[in-house]
Amino acid sequence: MSVTRPLPAFSPAVAPGSPAPATTSRPAAFAASGWDRVSRSPYWPVAGLLVAFGAGLRIRQWGFARSFWSDELYVAHNVRERGYLDLLQPLAFSQSAPPGWLWLERFSFEHLGDSERSLRLVPLLFGLALLPLVAGLGRRLLPPLVALVALLLVAVAPFLIGYSNELKQYSAEAFFVTLVVGLALLLSQGVPSWAGAALFWSAAAVAAVFSTLSIPVAGSLGVLLVAQTLTRPGRLPAQRWRDLGRFLAPAPAWAAVALVVYVLFLAPGLADQQLAAYWQGKSIYPARPLTDLPATVDWFVATYRSLATVPFVAWSAFVVVPLLVLGAAAGLRRLSTVAVLVLLTPLAAGLAGAAVSVYPFNGRLALYAVPACLVLAALAAAPPEVRAGMPARVRWVVGVVLLLALAVPQLATVVVATVHPARAFAQGGGANAADYRTALDYLDAQRRPGDLVLATTVSWNAQSWYGPPADAYVVAAGPGGCPGRTVSTLLPGRSRVWLFQATDWADVANRDVIVRLGGGGVAVAERPFGGARVVRFDLVAGATKGTDVCLVPPPNGAAVR
Repeated sequence: MSVTRPLPAFSPAVAPGSPAPATTSRPAAFAASGWDRVSRSPYWPVAGLLVAFGAGLRIRQWGFARSFWSDELYVAHNVRERGYLDLLQPLAFSQSAPPGWLWLERFSFEHLGDSERSLRLVPLLFGLALLPLVAGLGRRLLPPLVALVALLLVAVAPFLIGYSNELKQYSAEAFFVTLVVGLALLLSQGVPSWAGAALFWSAAAVAAVFSTLSIPVAGSLGVLLVAQTLTRPGRLPAQRWRDLGRFLAPAPAWAAVALVVYVLFLAPGLADQQLAAYWQGKSIYPARPLTDLPATVDWFVATYRSLATVPFVAWSAFVVVPLLVLGAAAGLRRLSTVAVLVLLTPLAAGLAGAAVSVYPFNGRLALYAVPACLVLAALAAAPPEVRAGMPARVRWVVGVVLLLALAVPQLATVVVATVHPARAFAQGGGANAADYRTALDYLDAQRRPGDLVLATTVSWNAQSWYGPPADAYVVAAGPGGCPGRTVSTLLPGRSRVWLFQATDWADVANRDVIVRLGGGGVAVAERPFGGARVVRFDLVAGATKGTDVCLVPPPNGAAVR
């Protein structure tokens, strides 16, 4: 049984093979002829190549297996130190992730180990699954050329590649939100059947277990489809109410699952004061009430600029919104108003959530909205009908130019990332390209028996994961001195001291510790790494050092030797 009635064919106004009308210019006739040839060409061979290309880019980065960075390590500690039932409790270290995704990670840890590849396998699989999902939905919903453009944009999007290789749930968010958006598009094309409604709400319920962001998106899509059902032309009032009952019958099952996931997993994260303060400091939420229109406009502009460059990775902030506008205009002509609104729902839901300070919609946290927006933007590539006037043709040319402006820099980025995989995450995922593993491997190889190994508190999650174990954790003393023991109590009989620091956090405090342990004839040798530093202190016999550097308990219950 089909979910909905099939979409109308996307073809030029003139039948294939018929001469162009006399009122039609040669460029328009050429465009229509080219469009017809593309429409009749095999779709899946080209789509298969694009899927394979995008999969290769993702697998290349997964195979490189770069070091975990700080946020990944916090998740890794939760996965390693908790069983399945414990993972249903609020996570430590201000982390939050949906339960199904955490359970998949725990399963991978138990059966494949704690390496970077094994723990990133789940994100990789969701990143790979997104490609055939977009290809299949595009073939069902879009003109062939537009579907291929959308698939290309998704295949080469640097953030979608980067977060398919990070121990975070963002690739699962992108997959499941795109799935419910695609099903909503199918439902919007006709009167929902029992099977179609059951499929949509069942998929939304499964998505809620693996993607917390699918909950507000699915709820918003449900409201949109309810409104469409109640206003559908050509249906009597009684028929509309029957259609509504058929569509909403499976919804309570989704609502129950969504409520449990929200209460147990999303709400505790929203109540985390440390995380809320971090988001507020990043200007992710409006700094003033929404009634303050100038401040609200400033926040909206800042959010738009952030989204345009991260996670869309556009070379200019003035590429994305014009593309969405042109794509929406084409969608209104070739799809429907409801279809355009469905594609915009993830973006609108994210902006609304951030506007009322419920959930951040910024950077990687907005990745779930990227595939739907790229599909909408790809509609700008649909050429005008043969009889279209000059304004329509100008809009098409502008849309194609903007699509090239978006796609070409991304292609260049992924080419560089494929040739030099160590640079990939810095290009496709922000500045989180820490190399803690190499730094700690170097420390482990260089230290000798009897050496003292110290680590700063902000370095705990990397040091305790990759080793070697620290003898103590240290911080610089405050104005009142140290409340307990100092490093000087550990130095008698030592000739060398090693200090490991994660430098992508609190590096001013890190440098202060180095200054206090160095000097006074002590030889200091630093070895920098990506996001980390290893420092060796060669002590002078009889020198008193470390009286102003405090020993502190291991953070978060970590053990010391």
